[in-house]
Amino acid sequence: MMRTLRHASGVTLTLIHQPQATQAAALWRVNAGSLHEPDAWPGLAHLLEHMLFRESQGYPEDERLMRWVPAHGGRLNASTRLCQTAFFFEAPAQALKPGLSRLTDMLVTPRLSPGALMQETAVIDAEYRLLAQDAATRREAALLALTAGDARLTRLRIGHQAAFGDDAPRLRAALSAFHEQHYHAANLHLFLCGPQPLNELETLAREAAARIPPGVAAPLAINARTGGSGALAQPGFAQLELSFLLPADVRPALRLLAHALHSEAPGGLMAALREQALADDATLEADALDDATLWLRLAFTLADETINPARVDALFHRWLAALAALPEGALSPLRRLADEDFAALGPMDTLRAHAFGLPPVEAKALPALLAALRAQRPTRLWLAPDVNGAPVKTQGLRLMLGAFPATHDALPVNTEFSPAPVFPPALAVALPGDCAPLAWQPGAETVALTLTPAPGTVVSERRGMELLSRLRPLCDRARLDGGALQVGLADGRWRIALSGSEPLVITILTEMMTYLWEPDERYTAEAERLAQRAQAQESQAIAVRRLLAQLPRELRMATHVPGTQAWQATLEGGGPLLHDALARRLSDFPFPLVTPAPPRPLPTPRRFTLPAAGPDSALLLFVPLPSSQRTAAAALHAPFFQHMRVDQNIGYVAQCQWHACAGYEGLLALLQSPHLTPDALLRETAAFFERQGEAWRDVMSQAWVGSVSGEGAER
Repeated sequence: MMRTLRHASGVTLTLIHQPQATQAAALWRVNAGSLHEPDAWPGLAHLLEHMLFRESQGYPEDERLMRWVPAHGGRLNASTRLCQTAFFFEAPAQALKPGLSRLTDMLVTPRLSPGALMQETAVIDAEYRLLAQDAATRREAALLALTAGDARLTRLRIGHQAAFGDDAPRLRAALSAFHEQHYHAANLHLFLCGPQPLNELETLAREAAARIPPGVAAPLAINARTGGSGALAQPGFAQLELSFLLPADVRPALRLLAHALHSEAPGGLMAALREQALADDATLEADALDDATLWLRLAFTLADETINPARVDALFHRWLAALAALPEGALSPLRRLADEDFAALGPMDTLRAHAFGLPPVEAKALPALLAALRAQRPTRLWLAPDVNGAPVKTQGLRLMLGAFPATHDALPVNTEFSPAPVFPPALAVALPGDCAPLAWQPGAETVALTLTPAPGTVVSERRGMELLSRLRPLCDRARLDGGALQVGLADGRWRIALSGSEPLVITILTEMMTYLWEPDERYTAEAERLAQRAQAQESQAIAVRRLLAQLPRELRMATHVPGTQAWQATLEGGGPLLHDALARRLSDFPFPLVTPAPPRPLPTPRRFTLPAAGPDSALLLFVPLPSSQRTAAAALHAPFFQHMRVDQNIGYVAQCQWHACAGYEGLLALLQSPHLTPDALLRETAAFFERQGEAWRDVMSQAWVGSVSGEGAER
């Protein structure tokens, strides 16, 4: 249930009741972002976002939101966007009121102390140097450069030290003026979500809204245009990005469009792109550009850089025409999936979707969106490693921009779409006589079958990607029939998980065996591309993410038994007839199945290093621990962040949390710094745990340590 109203002060309130939730969330959205900044202070909105978390008049030091939420088992974040900024947290339901009080106080009465201000400019400067190499940041900057009819679209948004300068009083005055101009009732929207009744949420929201000072909204209008084309030199893999400027009121159709775009059903866009080896994936993102305009981006991951992106563009527009021609209700199965996905979101993600993401689908919203898309010539950006072009500086980034490839022979012949999701009837295949080992845990309310590599087995990236490539269409089929099939990495291990009614589980498993044994070289080629692409994305990621991706490999290899390629299967729920049928069907599984066993004991902890790929150094520690220590480990989150990120100002990544990985769980600590070496980070971490008391003094001797030595490390 949802209620939207306007407080007497002018603040808009959106309240969402989730009776099944145990957590609650709050989100303040401010209608002010990077495009609202004065020309003299690029990056000011981003800096203010950082500063609001530092300290407020009512909640100084340990009582402020940044420390209080993690200490109460919650999480928090913020996002500075083009014309909006959002601040949000999620915590146990009983913590909503005190958490909202802190969140509101930091927006209304920030302290903006000069010392903290100069610390944050240094943090943002390091973040700028990091994001200057980030593929997504560079891609977005190139698209806005092609879209620009307004100088605000090409100026610096992240901010850096040179833009902020070293005159703290002057910078503080600019921040205060920006805060006073934009952080007022006419510009703010409060979202609350939790298990509390709507009336209780409304009382909390009204109390918070009453604290917001009055003000007058200043409309934002950006002069932008679509229809331009260009190319961006970017290492890794080829992509096509299409961007549209749409009326803001089409947002309620975006989630349904995303589901239609991703559908693997025969006759859909994704099926055609994969069958013709043109593209392997597609994504959809949207942001508010100004008060009346939505900026929509569609990204297609091309099979390779020899693919003419104009062919994919032409197919996409033909698919749009087929979508628009569908009779009313033809996409109702996808609408159901979109509604289910939204209903499954937790409180924080629900609020993010409402505030600036993909909101719930509204009836009859799609035709207006399709009409707007078909009426507009999009901006087109081709990304590939070898683009011939000239250097262009935009948003403080230096990009190599060139010409979009020629469009001759753009449209493949005989490509017709029937995008309503319909699969052919399931195959009827006799059960084998043999039975595979299948552990059974009867009594569960839902039927679920899980297949994972056995202890000692390492599944290669390419082998895992081939499983994913073969079974992708079947994942869609399972969902459309009321079940679920998930194939991918879970906690660093490949996993196949199937759930649903008893008839559906046996039907999908039967289909799985057909898909897994189908002699089609297309899957092998696609798996090779997917594995190479994942490796390229990982190599370009920030240092801590590279270490996180490597950790499960280190743990798996430590317990690897050479030559072993066995899997294990477990059934939860169902009856004896289903167990027998599944055990017989699993005898056709392409890998040997063995009786499930617990993970192998980890050997002596070790240290692994990754090559430098940027200016930052990073450190990862993983300490396997019994689950009984989870609560004690979680209590370290807030003091670790405070010491490393605030007191020592080591860098912009400082996390300490409970972590599950490759069948093991324990304490995970992450640090990334633009100026300290891994050994210096290790010393800082060791000193931190030494101060936590007897229980943590030996933690370093049990830790698996990963490190990256950055080019900018000093000590």
